[in-house]
Amino acid sequence: MIEDLRFRASGAAPLFAGDDGLSESQQKTYDDYRERALLSVTDPKKKLTDKMKAEYEKLHQIKTDFENGIVELSAGGKTYVETLVKQTVYKYKKPFGSKETEKGTTVEDDAIDFLNSFFLLDLKKSTSALSYGAFTGHPDLEDEIDLMITDIKCSWSKDTFPALPKDISNSTYEWQLKLYCYMKSKMTGKEWRRARLCYVLMSTPEGLIPEWEGDDLHYVDDLDPNLRVTYIEFELTDADITHIERREQAALKYAKEYFNQLINKNK
Repeated sequence: MIEDLRFRASGAAPLFAGDDGLSESQQKTYDDYRERALLSVTDPKKKLTDKMKAEYEKLHQIKTDFENGIVELSAGGKTYVETLVKQTVYKYKKPFGSKETEKGTTVEDDAIDFLNSFFLLDLKKSTSALSYGAFTGHPDLEDEIDLMITDIKCSWSKDTFPALPKDISNSTYEWQLKLYCYMKSKMTGKEWRRARLCYVLMSTPEGLIPEWEGDDLHYVDDLDPNLRVTYIEFELTDADITHIERREQAALKYAKEYFNQLINKNK
């Protein structure tokens, strides 16, 4: 049962938070403490305090684990895995829906047509289901010529639309798109390394607009098309691939540990 656990690209971002091994600041601390410990052999004044020694031993363990291929998930990554394992054990799925997602689904085809016109492309909504290892996902658009994945986000209204690339909060979607590229590359043997996250401002269908929100927030057809698209691009690097594969193994390992804790909690 737990062996069939899959991580959807659209929700897997928490798995990739944090560093593999020591962060840059942790490495500096580790090097400083190590040098001080060596100097203390001839200079007692350099002896590490108990607090320093405990921190040094903790950092040394992280470094050793990393060298042995063991990485630790962040707290958010563990919570994400725990949620999926609980759904498997207790046999349920948490429902998800909102006015924003309903709008996105309703206007998606029109948004694709709008983007095609904007970028002078002729892309169709992807029907492929990507799957590789423990990851799955369904990208919006796959450009087989430029080997680029494009994902579309239809903003709810003018005031929630990111007007400039700097306004896009991308930590979640970055890994979603990189996972699409990773899976597509593994499945096809081609170098799918580029991805584009596009926010598109489309008019909200009349039946979805709340009474307390004016039409001026939601009607956008009269705007210059250049004002209705904001996008950023990502590149899947070799370092990203290594990070993905390390975190995949860490997530599967933690999933088994948490699964065993659940089923054995009263035994």
